[in-house]
Amino acid sequence: MTPRSCRISGPIAFWALAGLALLVSHDAIFFVQHGPGETLTRALRDAGHAYWTVASLGLAAAGLATAAIVAVRLLRLRSHARRLGAAAAARPTGWWGRLLLTWGRLFAIVAVGFVIQESAEHFAMHGHAIGLGALIGPEYPLALPILALVSLVAGLITVLVTAVEVALEATIAAASRQPRPPRRLIRPPADLGVHRIPILARAAAGRAPPSVLTHRV
Repeated sequence: MTPRSCRISGPIAFWALAGLALLVSHDAIFFVQHGPGETLTRALRDAGHAYWTVASLGLAAAGLATAAIVAVRLLRLRSHARRLGAAAAARPTGWWGRLLLTWGRLFAIVAVGFVIQESAEHFAMHGHAIGLGALIGPEYPLALPILALVSLVAGLITVLVTAVEVALEATIAAASRQPRPPRRLIRPPADLGVHRIPILARAAAGRAPPSVLTHRV
């Protein structure tokens, strides 16, 4: 079977999604609080975000690469199931439990990442770390709702795509366990290369039968 790290529900895909959620959450918080245009540009420029352009490109590249890998994996699983002629298996139940668990993990990681990010920026600009003020302080009053919403959307996407993957794997496994009917090979008659010449077509057939046999009594 495929190693867990290569699966959609594996750690590589999860951390790539968490990084992408942090990117979207960070920019969404500043966008909502400052609005588009020059105000947003000034807030990002004056708040120690000189590194953010490069970091954003890296996180976006990792997210796109992960999305491409996920798409290729699903296409391969579908193609394998189609070659086996397998019927679609029932999708797993317990969606709400998995969604809450995934959302909780993503929200915790993204929130901690945002606190670390803003604390490092404040320390570089003002000589002190903001700490939990990045989540509950007056400077970012909308941080928690936006982090929760973005994490929820990311968790929902993860649960939906993982459910498709699990269903395809179950379909392939069920089809592989079913006994296949033996294949009947239809072959033409074997040609041994021995061509028998009929007796009447031989050279002796040109002679008349013995007169003894043709004499009438």
